[in-house]
Amino acid sequence: MIFVTAAVITNKDKILITQRAKADKLSLKWEFPGGKIEEGETPEACLKREIMEELNLNIDVLKCMGSTVYKYKTGEINLIAYKAIIMSGEIKLNVHNAARWVTVDELKGYDFAPADIEIIKLIDF
Repeated sequence: MIFVTAAVITNKDKILITQRAKADKLSLKWEFPGGKIEEGETPEACLKREIMEELNLNIDVLKCMGSTVYKYKTGEINLIAYKAIIMSGEIKLNVHNAARWVTVDELKGYDFAPADIEIIKLIDF
C-alpha cells in the first residue's frame, strides 16, 4: 500500500483544489494537492514539501481530518487528509493543469479522482 497525503487548504470559506496534468495518471481529474510520503518522512513534512514543490506555497498543516483507502488498477493507496492554511507564497502551477478556490457546495461540480471524493465527505466547515 502507498501512503499519500492531501491538503485541504482553506481561505475563509474557500478550498483550494487542483487539476492533474493531462499527461498524468488520472488525467485532468481534480484533487486536493499533496503526494506520496517518502521513507522516514512524516505526513505533515510530506505535505509541506509537496505543496512547496507543486504550488510554490508555504503551508501550515493544522489537523488530520481522516484517511481513506482506495484501490486503483495500479495499486492501493491510503490517502491521509489534513486541513492547512497558506503562510506565504503565490500559487505557481509546477505540475498541475489548473487550480481553483471553491466553496464546499461547488466541489460536487468537479470531476474528482476517486480517492479524493471520499475526502470531500470529511470536510467540516
